[in-house]
Amino acid sequence: MSTETVPDLRPVRSTATWALQVHLYLAAWFWGIALVVVTLALVVINQVGQVENSVLAFGRQGAIWFPFSMFIAITAAYLPVHVATGLTRRALSLGLLVAAVVTGLVYGLVFYALLQVERAVFGALGWQWRNLEGMSPDFDDPTALLVSATLTFVAAYVSGLLVCIVYQRAGGWWGTLALPLTAAPILLVSALFAQDAGPFSTSEWFGGDRPLLAASAATLLIVAAMAVAFDRLTRGASVPSRPS
Repeated sequence: MSTETVPDLRPVRSTATWALQVHLYLAAWFWGIALVVVTLALVVINQVGQVENSVLAFGRQGAIWFPFSMFIAITAAYLPVHVATGLTRRALSLGLLVAAVVTGLVYGLVFYALLQVERAVFGALGWQWRNLEGMSPDFDDPTALLVSATLTFVAAYVSGLLVCIVYQRAGGWWGTLALPLTAAPILLVSALFAQDAGPFSTSEWFGGDRPLLAASAATLLIVAAMAVAFDRLTRGASVPSRPS
């Protein structure tokens, strides 16, 4: 009787665990600093004028681009170490993709929770809570806010992985020329979920009465395409040789 070979997922698990430890450590610092900055900004604005808008909502851009850049830098540094220890590129690809998705979920949940806390504080102090970031089809809908923020973060972090591996495989010139394919999906996803982005908003182009569902489905397809591209490119990546 033949038996099927069960894939060994331990290398994938160890890679994902290591990457998550690094990125969640950075996330703790990021959100800790964000809380201090937001608190100071609210105090200053209240002293010189009137608080009328969410301050934390502007932190969405930082939550997109800081981890995006960290996924590029950490992946570039970790690739030769990973291969040198005898682990496979398959484990590297799958482990980093798991880390990117989980990190995006964590950032989305923390961002959403802090926005709700900020909203409650605004209400208690009699301040108006508005969003000027246009981050979801319906900013007042908790579900729309959570889904749009989380999927945007996931897309950004997977994009960071793709940017890194394209630079590693193709070099500086081609890596830069490929940015419209590797990094631009972040802008596309942001536009998909935009509440009001002028001529660049796509939230009403195909959503009908359910723009959140359509935008979410399109975002998942974009993320899946980037993940497949990253996996294919990573499995054929060479390790940069060290100068003797």
